[in-house]
Formats: sequence, structure tokens, C-alpha cells
Amino acid sequence: MGEDVKKGKILIVDDDQSYASILERVLTKNGYDVKISNDGVDGFKQMLELKPDIAIIDWMMPGMSGIELVGKIREHPELKFIYVIMLTARIGTEDKITGLEAGADDFINKPVDFNELIARVRVGFRIKNLQSEVAKLEHEVALLEMARTLGHEINNPLNIIFLALELIKRSLKDNDISKVQENLTRIFQASERIKDIVNKLITLKKPAFKDYVNGKRMLDLDE
Repeated sequence: MGEDVKKGKILIVDDDQSYASILERVLTKNGYDVKISNDGVDGFKQMLELKPDIAIIDWMMPGMSGIELVGKIREHPELKFIYVIMLTARIGTEDKITGLEAGADDFINKPVDFNELIARVRVGFRIKNLQSEVAKLEHEVALLEMARTLGHEINNPLNIIFLALELIKRSLKDNDISKVQENLTRIFQASERIKDIVNKLITLKKPAFKDYVNGKRMLDLDE
């Protein structure tokens, strides 16, 4: 996959329609799928519909300002990972701190240098790609930890069940009913342990972990 993900989705939110159209042409020419919104309220609505990878948002807009829009994006669980570039004529350090605290990822000063715009958009997509790779790795690690937990927690009661069944088989040959009953009780108890483990996994809301071996982790089902 290329460093800037052709046909990545970008939403421009700027009340200056002509300026937004210029930016759209520049970005479209470079292979991106670009949409425009001309105010913060509509911009937020479009983000919910489009789920863009990158949002380019003007700082100064009537109604909902760019800063307010960024705050809403970061508070929304489906939008909070959108990469936000703010368009601004504000170049002071305090203004940039305000933007970063609101949740902006990057800034481009107006008037926009188009080469800089493309460079910053490419950086944004590079970061989005890295986030996707990290999420994939975290998912794979979570699956390994789940498999490790199941193997560790269920292996012991399963072994008890298999051994008890072997003893029942022998006891039936000897007509030793008391031994059959004893091992049926073991099977019942081991089955209850497995059932308890499965119920804990089904109802698990906030996973906790504990050390296993060689620095590996497994789910802590005793929490």
C-alpha cells in the first residue's frame, strides 16, 4: 500500500466556498476523494455519514467554530480517530496550543501553500496507516491472549474429564458402581469449572491481565 493511500476520504469544512473549492481541486488532482461542507453544523453531520480519514477544518466559521467542531469530533466514539488539520491565520503559539488541546493533529496557515497542503495530508494518511497497523497487531495479540487463557484454564478440567472417563470404562468392566459414581462426580465438577470459565468470558466487560510465562500475558478470569 502506498504511503498516501489513493482515494482516501477527505472532508473540507470551510465557510469560504470558493476557497474550499480550490482546495478540493488540488486534493482531487492528487487522487483523493474529497467532499466539502460550508459550516460546522453541516460538517459534523457529513462526518457522521462519510467517516472521512482526514478532516481539513477552518478555524474561524460562523455558528460552530472550527475549535468547537474538533471538540465534537473527539467526543464522538465513531469520529474520534479522524485526523484533523486546521486551517488558520492564527500563527501564535498560544493559539496552536488551544487547537491542540481541542484535538487538532496539525495546522496549515492561510493562505495555503498547496505543496505544503499535500505534504501534510500525506503525513496524515501515513499516521492513519500506522494506527491501522497498530490496531491490527493489538487485535492479533488479544486473540493470542484469549487462546492462551482458554488453553490454560480449560486444559486442567478437560484432562480430569478424560481420565475420569477412562476410569469409568475400567470400573464398568469390573462392575464397580461406586467407582463409576465417584468419577461421574469428578466429571460433573470439571464440567462446572469449564462452564464457569465460559460464563466469565461471555460476561467479560473490562479485561484484566496477569503474567503467564516468558513475559506473555493471559486474561485474568479471577477478577
